[in-house]
Amino acid sequence: MVYRQSPHQLSFESFGCGLSTPLSPDNEWVQLADIFPWRDLDKAYQLEFPKNSGRAAKSFRMMYGAGLIQDRMKLTDRGVVDAIRDTPAYQYFIGLSEYKPVAPFSYSSLCHFRKRIADLSELIRNIINDWLRAKIEAIAGFNVNVMITDATAVPVKIRFPQDTTLLNQARLNLETMANDMAHQLSVDTPRTHKREAKQVWTAFSRHPKRQRGSVRKQTKAQLQYIRRDLRFINEFIDAGATLTEKQAVRLGVIRILFDQQWYMFTNKIHHVEDRIVSLQQPYIRPIQRGKANAKVEFGAKIDCSLSEGIIDLERFDFKAFVESGDFEETLDHYYDLHGEYPDEVLADTLYRNRANLKLCKDLGIKICGPKLGAKPKHVTAEQRREDTDAENRRGAIERRFAFLKGSVGLNLVNTRTAESLAVKIDQALVLSNALTLLRVFAIPILISVEYEGEVYQIRYKCTTKLENMVA
Repeated sequence: MVYRQSPHQLSFESFGCGLSTPLSPDNEWVQLADIFPWRDLDKAYQLEFPKNSGRAAKSFRMMYGAGLIQDRMKLTDRGVVDAIRDTPAYQYFIGLSEYKPVAPFSYSSLCHFRKRIADLSELIRNIINDWLRAKIEAIAGFNVNVMITDATAVPVKIRFPQDTTLLNQARLNLETMANDMAHQLSVDTPRTHKREAKQVWTAFSRHPKRQRGSVRKQTKAQLQYIRRDLRFINEFIDAGATLTEKQAVRLGVIRILFDQQWYMFTNKIHHVEDRIVSLQQPYIRPIQRGKANAKVEFGAKIDCSLSEGIIDLERFDFKAFVESGDFEETLDHYYDLHGEYPDEVLADTLYRNRANLKLCKDLGIKICGPKLGAKPKHVTAEQRREDTDAENRRGAIERRFAFLKGSVGLNLVNTRTAESLAVKIDQALVLSNALTLLRVFAIPILISVEYEGEVYQIRYKCTTKLENMVA
């Protein structure tokens, strides 16, 4: 497959919308269209196309722009394709030269696109963030050497895990595998007692208010069925039967699930390391949050930093890591971007351990917050005001997290693969930074100046052509 760059898009005044209805320059997507460095992103996207022959792929702007629209409007793959078909502003944003009431691509192309750019997602995010950071520095004309860092969880939409449900699903998968392998070897189907297992499960699932004893009894029964099915499958594999790639992956997950559940059952505990909570998404792990509405979330954990209005990703992991261990790498990342360390760091109590405090002291960085140890009995009013001000300023990253989850779709991500989830998070961060730039520097401004007894009023509005502006 080959990739060819799309021609330069027309201005929004020349964009043909049909029905003699022009696009509004105040439309959010019209303004966002000129913020992104599409040419640089096209060059990066060409790294995925080593061949110069074959059917041409869809343009990067079309597919990546559709992903941004999907995150902003919280649509499915089918829904975003229908929305682009019916909305001229969306078609302008994804780089089309005129409005056409037809779908520009199939909804399945979005899934293939996310898989294709999974390796380039970090590079794409860095290109856009550097571009937006340069725009902010050119307009502002001054730097605020303050960094804010914090971590949050990105929950994924899965069925709430229950041991009995996971084991029953594993049993059904093993029965299907055993039947397929028996047909390959032309032998009789093994006696898996699936009718009896189904009756036991049906009788158990009809009672929502289950007692602890009944749950343990059902867990024991399911573990016995799975152990028998695994023995049959091992015998078929030794006899020469094979599984499809998908079935082989699922079999490996079921083996780990069986070992974990058997260990917890025999030891009468409910905790195990790297616990499997979904057979379809085995990479997801439970993350202890301790929040009022969600004590445990299932998804990924991200560590982010915020400086000059740009939020960047410092670490992405499915395990519940301790974010204070990434503090030194976060400072080094800030140094790589700005050529110097920040003058001040705003972080919560978890970051302010002895090692990080010593590191900041050696580098001459001020890290705000209460001191370690017991709370002092007497605190001066000046120190109290300083701590309150630092905590209020640190709330900027909490508000950005709320925006990411409330307006950009990271409150509950509906994706199946780890690569797609990483792309979704990067797109959400990029869109959040672009919208921040748009909201801060694209608002009407009124300046009143008094000169020689006369008052002059200057009304202007920052346009999206930021490279032509004079700070």
